[in-house]
Amino acid sequence: MAKQVGHKFAWVIKDFSSLREKCYSTPVQIGDCKWRLCVYPKGIFNNDHLSLFLGIADADCESLPFGWKRLIKFRLTIAKQGAGEGPSVLKEAHSWFDQNNAHWGFRSMIPFIKIHDKNEGFLVNDELMIGAEVDVLQVIGTSEKSEETNPLSQVESVSSIQDSVVEFRARNQHLKTACTNVLLSLTQTLCQTPQELSADDLVEAEKVLAWRWSGW
Repeated sequence: MAKQVGHKFAWVIKDFSSLREKCYSTPVQIGDCKWRLCVYPKGIFNNDHLSLFLGIADADCESLPFGWKRLIKFRLTIAKQGAGEGPSVLKEAHSWFDQNNAHWGFRSMIPFIKIHDKNEGFLVNDELMIGAEVDVLQVIGTSEKSEETNPLSQVESVSSIQDSVVEFRARNQHLKTACTNVLLSLTQTLCQTPQELSADDLVEAEKVLAWRWSGW
């Protein structure tokens, strides 16, 4: 499980020596996307280094619109846990993440011989600790989630319509009653959640609003 603090998160891989296939960390929310780490415990193309990548979770990739991009500055760290010689291993990069390149990282993050050297202090109790820092520098294209109707905007619309009903001053009492009933019906419609609203409801609401702002 990944532990997150702001735009940083840590991932402790247990039983590292027994891993054979690539594995992923739990996704964490940074900016408008969920990010996760992917580690190849045996490296890519059977090289002698551990391979480590940062990527956007698959579900978020599918919800983003065509042409989306994220300019990311990221730092990946293999952390020292013991009192070994030398510092942690840190690598950083600036990359554009998009639908064709949703993962970036390093094929040669750290040599296996260094990980398994007890004097280095990277592998303790067969646990490897990885850290990540993700800075979102530029966003192109937002997810469908961020484009959902804002409940506050609905409340403001309802409030505006209710004010219109109170302020309405038609000389013809029958016209006043009819208009008031229409606006109250619209208020009830807009009080529904986005999931409850049908396409017909939205069309009718749009017609009423167009009529309301065109004058009495």
